[in-house]
Amino acid sequence: MLALAALMCASSSQAAARTACPRAAGLGAATFVRAGRVHTVSLATCVDRVVGRAVRPRTARPQLRSPDGRLVATIRSTGSGRSAEQTIWVSDRRTGRSRPVASETQYYRQIGPGDTPGPIVLLRFSGDDRWVFFTIDPGGSGSIAADGLVLRVVSTAGGAVHELGVALAYPDYLAWCRGTLVYVAGGDRVAAHAKRLLAAAPPAWRPRPAWSDPARSFGSVSCNNGTLAVLSQRSSSDPSFFSTRWQLWRVGPGAARRELDAPPAGSADESPQWSRDGRSLLFVRERNGRGQLMLWRAGRVFGPIGQLGFSPGFYGHHDWAVRWSAA
Repeated sequence: MLALAALMCASSSQAAARTACPRAAGLGAATFVRAGRVHTVSLATCVDRVVGRAVRPRTARPQLRSPDGRLVATIRSTGSGRSAEQTIWVSDRRTGRSRPVASETQYYRQIGPGDTPGPIVLLRFSGDDRWVFFTIDPGGSGSIAADGLVLRVVSTAGGAVHELGVALAYPDYLAWCRGTLVYVAGGDRVAAHAKRLLAAAPPAWRPRPAWSDPARSFGSVSCNNGTLAVLSQRSSSDPSFFSTRWQLWRVGPGAARRELDAPPAGSADESPQWSRDGRSLLFVRERNGRGQLMLWRAGRVFGPIGQLGFSPGFYGHHDWAVRWSAA
């Protein structure tokens, strides 16, 4: 009897494991780093393979590539003392031409939240390659940066720098969505505390609410063809790194909203990424700092597809840095 029960349990576990995998060859593979090694998981088989060792990038200076790889933004430092400054240069790999687009002094006597000496921190290009988003970390103060910096944008052709308000300097808090930047704004290093979802578009770059609800806070955002996937939960001032309970929401054109998935008690859904066709959403389910790769597809959630290991994050923010070939 016990043997039969064990056999039935094993069969049940195997069936659950089979249904946990989407088995969709068209969704490609997800690549991530766990314990210093690079792993790849196929969404057709859910087999986890080690493909190499993680290597720290060794670049002479900060560098950012546009989505299509044509443009490269770099930071160049010149001068010393009162003449010290940093400049964003944008280079066109197709033509070989480069131009400076924005500069910031690096000279200061004291540092405070209202000061703006460099260094410059590059965040991302717009999806159309016409704009560069960046911020300035006063004197390289990690403490000031942790509570938010002024988000800035400048044309890749140069010109006026526009300020979009204070935000945490996380690249996954910015999404380019049909010619508009959708972003998470608000100071305070606690990720789930009073963060707003805003939108701003050229040429005026005037921020406006993309979802107005002061009782809620917002996190990582992704866009596909005008439809957003965003993390949201009730606003909380709890500073624990693992106290967030992010839920995955879809915000469509016209601000129509729908919750896609509610994680189990004690867990949070994080790092959403749309597939290119907009029918599937890869995300990470985190509990006490341990991440599992999950997939939402046509109203159904698959997973865990892969184990991402442990990451402490920072006051409730996790960027799991998963690269998805279908994104």
